Order: sequence, then structure tokens, then C-alpha cells
Amino acid sequence: MRILVLGGAGAMGMVAVRDLAESPEVSEVIIGDANVEKAKEVAEWTGTEKVSVKKVDISNFESLTSVMKEVDTVANAAPYHLNLTVTKAAIYARKNLTDLGGVYYMTLKQLELNNEAKNADITVVLGCGLAPGVADILAKHGADKLDKVGEVHIWYGDRSFEPAKYKWSFRTILEEYTKGPVVYENGEFKSLPPFSGKQLVEFPAPVGERACCYALYSGLATLPYTINKGVKKVACSMSYTQEDELRIKVLNELGLTKTEPIKIGEIEISPREFLLRCVPPPDVKAKDASSLIVEVKGEKDGCSAKIRYSLVQKFHETYNVSAIAYLTGVPLSIVSQMLAKGEIKEKGVLPPETAVPHESFFKELAKRGITINETVERTLKLV
Repeated sequence: MRILVLGGAGAMGMVAVRDLAESPEVSEVIIGDANVEKAKEVAEWTGTEKVSVKKVDISNFESLTSVMKEVDTVANAAPYHLNLTVTKAAIYARKNLTDLGGVYYMTLKQLELNNEAKNADITVVLGCGLAPGVADILAKHGADKLDKVGEVHIWYGDRSFEPAKYKWSFRTILEEYTKGPVVYENGEFKSLPPFSGKQLVEFPAPVGERACCYALYSGLATLPYTINKGVKKVACSMSYTQEDELRIKVLNELGLTKTEPIKIGEIEISPREFLLRCVPPPDVKAKDASSLIVEVKGEKDGCSAKIRYSLVQKFHETYNVSAIAYLTGVPLSIVSQMLAKGEIKEKGVLPPETAVPHESFFKELAKRGITINETVERTLKLV
């Protein structure tokens, strides 16, 4: 199998590259990235000659589709705002594709390409990281065990054990915290102000208690439909700090999150794009721990039931990467390999919870030290 990893020099992509390279069934991994020097460092870090590097400019459609045609499957770990371009390129090149999610609104645009992907006889699996990704698969897995589903809650929390400002793309952080979250309640998608739904959540040690708020989450675009079963509420909350909230508030007040271009001399650029050029890359080596909790409430055999899944991951010592980088990059690798091996048959643009075979996916996670705990609670029969 020859697999192309777009954005393979980034914090999440590099983990996918290494995991792919360590798979005996993968013959070659191609890092497709604009930053060739960084990509070469990642290739050397993997410790194998199976990894090669190609300079790829995603904005150049001809160049992008050309390199796609050389491989069996494409894993897209590039920034989310490029997802639509990459999806269209995969359809044109007739290559199966995975990505890390589109922060809800981009996901909606990608889902509109479902028929085009079917006509091209390809599969595009969206949101194949931790959240979206593992979280959505767990939500559907739990829902499938119940007769009726009332609520689905996803919580993500992390804790840094040394100073670390950002562990994933600041572009994603800006999108989530300036547009505000979306929740599904009583058959409606509701847009809420940024930092809504504040709550304290107790995660497994060593993450512990963290402040969380509702997130702008890709899985909200599909979970209400794929779960169905009468579900009344679907929501995702992620941990944040007062520093995060204050920083976003100040940037908003200064006008630095605006997307309308302004002219500086002979150059036109939006304040947001200027800001993003100034922010340092994510700290992939941050010493941290990350945790995910997925809770599905409903009914089984006339009884109230609650199924709860949890996992926790510490900083990955072998890879020397943050917990969130490991938990995001590894699932992308696993699903990409499933696609390349033909284990996912359905065509079109699909969410992970319906495309990915649950049990085999969980087994692959466990092989890499990512274990999931399940608890089930049932009460007396409903009257």
C-alpha cells in the first residue's frame, strides 16, 4: 500500500506518518507538505526508508491531483479550511480519502459532495481523529446497543504538565471560539455564543477535573441522523482555561479575528490571516494527558440505560509527542489503512460512525495502547 499524508509534517500528521510507516502492510508513506524541510525531519524521525517527501501546494489543484494519482489512499492532516479543496481533488483523482474533520461548517460543505464521490466510486471518511473520530464511533456504538436514545454527550479534556499555549492548529481554535458552538436539541440545531455551556467535568486521572464549554464540533453535522432512535440532544464540550477565554476576548476587541481584508500598503490581508501568520506552530512535544468521555442515555428492554465510554492517554514517550497528537494521528492512520485494504466498502462522503467497522477499529486502537473503558447502568423498568 502506498499512502499519501497531506500535512504530514504537522503535529497530528507526523504521528499518522509514523504509525503508517510502522505497519508491515504499508510499503510507502509519502509526506505531501509545503514545508519540505520539516517534512524531511519527520521522515528521518520515523527511522525508516519507507517514508518519502514531496512538496505539495494544496492550492494548486493540478499538482495536488497529480500526486494523489500515484497512491492507493490519501490521508488529509492539513488545516481544516483546506478540506473542501482536498475532497474535490480526491473525487477528481478517484482516490479514497480520510481527514481530521471540518469544524462543523466545513463538514456540511463536504457532505454536499456525497453523490459526486459515489459517482467517482470512492469513499471519503470525514473526521478520523479523536474528536471528531473515536468519539463519534463510540457514540454510535453505544446507541446501537439501546432501543431508544435520548441524549448523547461528548466531553474532551486535557491537562498540560508544563507551559504549552497550543497543541493543535490555532486556526481551529479561532474558528471554535469566535463562531460559537452548535448543539442539537429537540430536533433543532442551535447556535450559541462562544464559551456557552460552562461546566466542571471529572475526567480519569491524571486529567482530573476540568472546566469545559460547548464546542463547534464536526460530529454534530451527522450524529443526530446516524444515531436517530428519537435522540433529543447531542452536544460536545471541550476543556478550556480562563486564559483561553481572555485571549480570544482581547483579540476580538482589537479586531484581529476579523476576516474582511484590509489594505496595508500594496498588500491586502485580513486581520485574522495576519494573526495566523504570527502565531507559532502547535507544541507537538507538550507534556500532557488527554481524556475522552462519551455518554449515551436512553432505554433498553423498557429500562432506563446509560452507556459511558472513557479513555485517557499520557504524553507518548516513544514518539515524544503530546497525548492529543498521538490520539489524533493514530486513528487517521488506522482508518486510512482500512480504506486501502478495502475493509470499508460503502462509497460516498461518510462520517466515521457509519463508515468505520467499530470492533476492528477498537482492536487496532488497543494494539497501540489506546484502551477504552465501558460502563453500563440500568434502572427499574419504566412505567
